[in-house]
Formats: sequence, structure tokens, C-alpha cells
Amino acid sequence: MLRERTDRFFGYYPGTVALVTAVHDGVRNVMAAGWHTALSAEPPLYGVAVGRARATHPLIEASGRFGVNFLPYSRAGAVQGSGVYSLHGGHDKHALLSLPTLPGEPLALAGAYLHYTCTLSAVLPTGDHDLMVGQVQAVHYDPDAYDDQGLLVAQPAIYLGRSLYTTTAEARTQHGG
Repeated sequence: MLRERTDRFFGYYPGTVALVTAVHDGVRNVMAAGWHTALSAEPPLYGVAVGRARATHPLIEASGRFGVNFLPYSRAGAVQGSGVYSLHGGHDKHALLSLPTLPGEPLALAGAYLHYTCTLSAVLPTGDHDLMVGQVQAVHYDPDAYDDQGLLVAQPAIYLGRSLYTTTAEARTQHGG
């Protein structure tokens, strides 16, 4: 086995990219976050790693709220664009990438198969990022994206690294244990 620096492989593994939304004082932003996870079921907590230099960071801290959105593979270009363009560069990514929000829900992206609205409960420094821990206050989902058992049937945008995305196959198998 060869040894390598972590920066060559760090973060390059298959996974969904969450689009994190934040709004404060008339300023809104959406950013791509590859580092995110459910943290607790009771209370429902979700964590997202956000770089301190990102425009979304101060919006979350000032508003005390953020959204976590998951878009299907058909919107992989918007997911990628949310990580490439910056509010610091003057880009309104909602407009640029056609990412409207649900009526009356400024943190919930229309077209997301799953969305969490979170209130900020903790900010934990973790090296070059802060883990923004949010308590889930609301969940929006597309019922057509899930089967009767609650399993995702929509095709998620799965990030492979280096701007490459794939999705799951439609065929599913069940393995007993």
C-alpha cells in the first residue's frame, strides 16, 4: 500500500452533497457542503461543516438558522455551481442556478427531494471548518421521491470528487442478514 497526503484523497468518496441555505437581513446564499451528517434522532440534530471564510458562515451565525437541501441527479449542475460560484464574488446563486425556494420557506429549495429547516444550536470549531449543529424544526420532502417503506426512489446526485457526479441505478436488491 502506498502512503499519500490526505489532501489528495480527502473528501473524494461517493456521497451526497447538501445545499445549505441561509438568509439574514435581506441577504441570502446557498452553498454546497460535502461534509454533513445526522447527529441525533432525539432531539433531531443535523451537522454541516462550513468554512469560516464562506459567505454562508456569518449568515447562519447572525440568523441562527439554516436549511439543508438534497437535490436529485437531474440538478447536479446546480449542486456543482453552488460550490463553484460565490456570494463574495457578487453571485446570487439562487437566481444564477435557478434555485427558487418554496413559498414562505426561504430556506427550502423547490425541487429538493428532502429539506431540513434547522435552528443553530452549536458551533464547534473543527480545524479549518466549523461544524454548524442545527436542531431540525421542519422537514419538507417530495412524496414521489420515496416508496411506501420510506426508501428513496428518486435518483440522488452522488458526488465522486473533482466535479464528477453519478446516481444510483433504478434496480434494487434486498439482502437478508
